[in-house]
Amino acid sequence: MTELRTLKVEPFTEESFAPFGVVVGPRATPAEFKGSASEGWLLDFQAQGGAQLMYSRFHHQNMRFSVLERHFGVTQGFVPLNGTPLVMVVAPPTARSGPQATPDPGSLRAFLLDGSRGLLMHEGTWHTLDRYPVRPPYVDVLFLTARATQEELMREKADGAKPVLTELHDFAGQGIEFQVTGA
Repeated sequence: MTELRTLKVEPFTEESFAPFGVVVGPRATPAEFKGSASEGWLLDFQAQGGAQLMYSRFHHQNMRFSVLERHFGVTQGFVPLNGTPLVMVVAPPTARSGPQATPDPGSLRAFLLDGSRGLLMHEGTWHTLDRYPVRPPYVDVLFLTARATQEELMREKADGAKPVLTELHDFAGQGIEFQVTGA
């Protein structure tokens, strides 16, 4: 029998998201760059093997899942477009191997992004494979990742090659599934 665990959506703030990454949006700190009519804040994006910028569309669906993934060698970024709110589920990075390598089911958190800000995850942050728009039909997202990570995932889909830069964990093997509420 599968145990269904509920995750309540929580506010997406710099403080609440700090264990998983940084908020992409207006900052309280002074800008590192100022133009004649602009300001710029630097974000610590890192990608082994070059960056890959993608435009992604996530369709509205039930916010129920059992699988998380994480990536090595990249700090992935997601920025919702068109002001569409979405839910992002994450868990903190864990050890790369050994008994502490898998995420603790109690460590998962669901954040509501209101569509005006995005996020940049720390390397190795566990996250669901999907982003969850809070209303139909979909949310468009600007997605920043490592070229090597994306190419590896596309190869896996095409010919079944096992990835080394991405790791999956399916809680179904532990008899656990998650449902997000309160979005």
